[in-house]
Amino acid sequence: MHDDAVSLIGTLRQQPHPLRDLIERAERISALDNALRQWTQEPWFQSIRLANIRGDTVVLFASNAAALVPLRYRQQELLSFLRDSLKLSCTRLETKVRPSINRRFTRV
Repeated sequence: MHDDAVSLIGTLRQQPHPLRDLIERAERISALDNALRQWTQEPWFQSIRLANIRGDTVVLFASNAAALVPLRYRQQELLSFLRDSLKLSCTRLETKVRPSINRRFTRV
């Protein structure tokens, strides 16, 4: 991470409670998304990212609909991994197709 980003995060962590909580939640989701990569090394899974956790539901975004097909067949296996390995108390997956934020767009 760049020095500017590190100092910005440090500054934001010193802000009032709601902003600090938001940053901590974003960092937790990012860490869980990174840990989720242990589940499978299959190419289609690179299109999946953990977007949110709401109660007992884990929200996953896919950069394309094709990646959701194998996920649908393996969702119980993934839920078990989330519960056993990542210690999340989730019972449901919610999936959505959302293009990657890292994707570059060109102007016409």
